[in-house]
Amino acid sequence: MFHNNPSGTDELELRQKQQTLVCVTNQYRCERLIRAGRVVADLSNTDLNALHIASPSLPANGDALEHLFDVSKQNNAVMTVYYDSDSLKCLIRYIRENRVANVITGMPQQENSILQKLWRKFRNKNIGFYTVDSEGELHPVELKEV
Repeated sequence: MFHNNPSGTDELELRQKQQTLVCVTNQYRCERLIRAGRVVADLSNTDLNALHIASPSLPANGDALEHLFDVSKQNNAVMTVYYDSDSLKCLIRYIRENRVANVITGMPQQENSILQKLWRKFRNKNIGFYTVDSEGELHPVELKEV
């Protein structure tokens, strides 16, 4: 696990306050997610954290990740990278263990994506889920009852 901690607070302190979590991939365009996350974190009085879950068997775009670390730092966010072959389980564990109040993601690309599975998993858990479109607009996730 790698992370930057721009505020100088220790790990225990970070776990005390609720978080707004931004889920990023290793692409430059994810900076729009971090910027939208900053808005949500400010409005909800939560700490901002960016998370990238990398597959141990796939090469990462190191330049893009470095860029996202910089964008995180500029937005007073902690960015963490986990290596896990099951990104959904890793993300669920992170949300449960870190007092996550809001989750910011990109738009799901397919009908039964990892994001939709995540939203269903936390359907009644008082966590706000938001997507950010390609123009940087924030949209609350509204799940239809099944």
